[in-house]
Amino acid sequence: MKVSAIMRFRTELESNGVVNLAYTPHPTDVADNLRPQLEEDHIDLPQPSSRPQLTDRVQFSQNEPGKEDLSRPPKKEVQKERQGEEVADGGYGWIVALAAALIMMLINVVGPCFSIIFSPFLLDIGTSSTTVGWIFNTFQFIYNFSGPLLGPLLAEFSWRSVAVPSTLFVAASLILSAFANSAEFLIFSYSVVGGISCGLLNNLCYLIVPHYFNTRRGTANAILVAGVSCGPILGPLLVTYLQESFGFKWATLITGAVLLNACVGASLFRPLRKDSEDSKHDRNLCRLILRVICSTITNLSVLKSPRAAIIAVSGALTLNSWLNFLTLMPFAVQAAGYSFQDAAWCVTASAVCNLIASLGISVLSDCSFFNMRISCMVSTAIIAASTLAFSFIDDLTLLIVVMGVWGLGVGGYMGTYNLVIVKYMGIDQLIPTFGVTLMLVGLCFITIGPTIGLIRDLSQSYAVSMYVLSGMAFACSILWNFMPAAVRYDQRKENGNNSGN
Repeated sequence: MKVSAIMRFRTELESNGVVNLAYTPHPTDVADNLRPQLEEDHIDLPQPSSRPQLTDRVQFSQNEPGKEDLSRPPKKEVQKERQGEEVADGGYGWIVALAAALIMMLINVVGPCFSIIFSPFLLDIGTSSTTVGWIFNTFQFIYNFSGPLLGPLLAEFSWRSVAVPSTLFVAASLILSAFANSAEFLIFSYSVVGGISCGLLNNLCYLIVPHYFNTRRGTANAILVAGVSCGPILGPLLVTYLQESFGFKWATLITGAVLLNACVGASLFRPLRKDSEDSKHDRNLCRLILRVICSTITNLSVLKSPRAAIIAVSGALTLNSWLNFLTLMPFAVQAAGYSFQDAAWCVTASAVCNLIASLGISVLSDCSFFNMRISCMVSTAIIAASTLAFSFIDDLTLLIVVMGVWGLGVGGYMGTYNLVIVKYMGIDQLIPTFGVTLMLVGLCFITIGPTIGLIRDLSQSYAVSMYVLSGMAFACSILWNFMPAAVRYDQRKENGNNSGN
């Protein structure tokens, strides 16, 4: 009788997904239904309050209300549902990473190659350094200020629905700029149209890749940053060749046409889950804008965390330092008596080293021994030191070498630009923290950037402006020393709130 009862118990458990009695969990509803019959056969069952801990590999559920019972393997229907919700390290995520890399390679011709594209035109019409600073920094302000808007837009629309229109406007910005007859026109065509479209598309690529990966997030990020670095490597060579062959107008038109290929990458983006297509919210334009504004304001509350504040401030100062330096560098090289081609080679050398460093740092970030905070500190220190060294050198070969070292620092920082946010803030806070960081970056560009150009005009020296940019990067390196204290502060605050509840 006992044997037959045990066999009935085994059969009933197997029919409900428990296939190995060595890992039988605490009594479930199935066992409870069989309990009267088993007790009649004098078979003892463990009570729910004293269930045995058979193995460390089994995590028993407390069967708390509202929580999923993990005491048995999920049924097939549940497994299929979870597969649509959980993200595996692989599969279609690799396609998304490659698509993002393609987009970044193309659109990074627009920002980092600003001086290469427009310096011949701006020099021909006698544009001052202050005006050049306003054009570039207005672009960067709008580019980065679109960051806080991206999260709310993604709540309303899918990744693809935001990416495809953005790619079209990126190409349109250069096509419009080809017909510019004044520096003021570039503020509209390049700074406004290009700024918001490039900003949305660039930031979307940085955000989408981490959502498709977990333990292999660094490797996937390496693919992304490879595209980021390839743009400044190939872009100056392409633009220089086109301008020498066809002149500013046609070269810019062709470059804009090349950027249309980013639509291929944008079309490959798809939602993490089948049910996360465009939101079914009311599409009334006024209500849509109101929801986006309210969501953006809500995301600003992330700055209450010292961790987020350190990430945002250091990101703002670092990006302003190296992008403004990259804007001044071609003008400084030509002012030193070298050619436009020599300036292009300096940009390319920095981009090659940027690629090497960003790939290496991204892959290393998956290793347990890797310290992202130390990496950020060292990278910003390298940016500061090389920026300062550049202002004291006149020899072209040494200038190219210093630009290579500078590229290593930039690559080291950008290789973990989004991953360090995930590390300290978590994947759930990636989008709001990223958006707030970019908002501060934009505010710095609209204030610090033109000031750098004004310093250059007043001092008649590019070196003085580079001293200021170097000091900003050094300040960021020092700021990362306070991250451990910020983490402890947030932990104490969270523990205090939990104990109060």
